[in-house]
Amino acid sequence: IISEYTAAPIYMGDECTGSHEWLIEFEKAPADLDYFTSMLDNALCSINSDYEAKRYKSITLVMPTVRNLPRGTFYKWLKAKGKLGGQHKVPRLSNNRKIADEVLGMVHEEK
Repeated sequence: IISEYTAAPIYMGDECTGSHEWLIEFEKAPADLDYFTSMLDNALCSINSDYEAKRYKSITLVMPTVRNLPRGTFYKWLKAKGKLGGQHKVPRLSNNRKIADEVLGMVHEEK
């Protein structure tokens, strides 16, 4: 069960194909994260023909990267932004890496 998530692009570069990075806080983490990632990719292909076309033979996009975040990560991020309570929610999708990099930075600071 997923409690919170956000997704951001991994930009295409000279040496890498583009992708999406999903930062997920699970209520209960899947036993096999690779299998979960594959199922997520299949679900995205089935509901989004543009995504499916870009995933075809991994020419434009490769399999998404899924990161299992510690519980409370998004709460801490919202708190750091002064956005606890009310109508504030974790943005689900982003066209840039700002939120993802901030959240990942918080995770790395805790280690």
